[in-house]
Amino acid sequence: MINSGDIAFLIICTLIVILMTPGVAILYGGLVDKKHTNTMIMQNFIAITIITLVWAICGFTIAYGNNIAGGFIGGFDYLFLQGVSAEPHAILAPTVPFTLFFVLQAAFAIITPALICGALVGRARLLPYVIFIALWSLLIYSPVVHWVWGGGFLSQWGYIDFAGGVPVHMIAGFSALAAVIALGNRKIPKDGPSNMMHLAISMGILCAGWFAFNTCSALAANATAAVAATNTLLAAAAGSFMWLILGYIKNKKADLLDIFFGILAGLVVSSPISGFVSPWVAMISGFIAGLFCYYAVQFRTYKNWDDTLDVWAIHGCGGLLGVLIVGLCANPAIAPTAGLLYGNSQQLLIQASGILIGGLYSFILTFVLIKVINKVCPFNFKKDHPEFEATKQDISL
Repeated sequence: MINSGDIAFLIICTLIVILMTPGVAILYGGLVDKKHTNTMIMQNFIAITIITLVWAICGFTIAYGNNIAGGFIGGFDYLFLQGVSAEPHAILAPTVPFTLFFVLQAAFAIITPALICGALVGRARLLPYVIFIALWSLLIYSPVVHWVWGGGFLSQWGYIDFAGGVPVHMIAGFSALAAVIALGNRKIPKDGPSNMMHLAISMGILCAGWFAFNTCSALAANATAAVAATNTLLAAAAGSFMWLILGYIKNKKADLLDIFFGILAGLVVSSPISGFVSPWVAMISGFIAGLFCYYAVQFRTYKNWDDTLDVWAIHGCGGLLGVLIVGLCANPAIAPTAGLLYGNSQQLLIQASGILIGGLYSFILTFVLIKVINKVCPFNFKKDHPEFEATKQDISL
């Protein structure tokens, strides 16, 4: 039955989640050297254009159509949005128009591949990047969403994920790492930050957006959404505090970037857990995320992976951590099932299976995609190209 309160709530959340992609554009643009700022903005905004069309034509039906191939992908029930009407869907959207559910999920589909561009600063011309995110959305994002939220095989096993530990953050992070390894490091790395005010503005947008991102996963204006909002705030604050302390111990000074990255680590870990755990767990999770992601950055640096904006360390590792915490601490009073802490040891194994399958699938397929696309349409500029390691903007096709 249609509920006007739920409609209003999800429309507002959808608008704010859509705003997160420009927020990422401002964040990435401010974090990199000035010569790459336009590229970061372009690569984020063009995701809105490309992924919306891909999602409408066939991505949505792969994610949410009826099971085929043993629950690996959805069928063609909603190809070109056929059957997506203003009527509610009995299972996916019981209290709001199905069209609104489509738009909300499109917002999720847009921002996920856009995260990856932060790992490839200075190594991706526009055309191969567009080809990559379109294919990535179809071949990786949409199937993984089906596994978890569309009734696919992981959900049939009992895997739970409130707002995107595996389907959003982990696959984006591990795909970013695969792309970095496939393309290699920059010859002359030069990073920002180039504009701290832009970083502050973007963090405000993303913090507000994350509340919408997490709470809207309840798909209703209800108590679960309220719990998700509480847990989002607690995890973000705890993550920021932990990262700030670690940064101070290492550098003997307080740094604004430590606050920002800590907030992001806490927000990422909050996504899979926010509607499924008690507030005290969310706070502890934020502290652990700050610690875990901070040292993931140190490990990435030690390995000399040129993941420019630490997409793997923050999104990949933070998402992985959150999924494990669900397996440990899912509270059966608010979650569909109990975690290990509440006597269900099997749930941790199920969550770990989701991590293993999602991580390997996204990493391997992304590596292959990058290699194939790079053969046909090279990502990097040729050495005789005027923009190869130059100071101009690298938004050329």
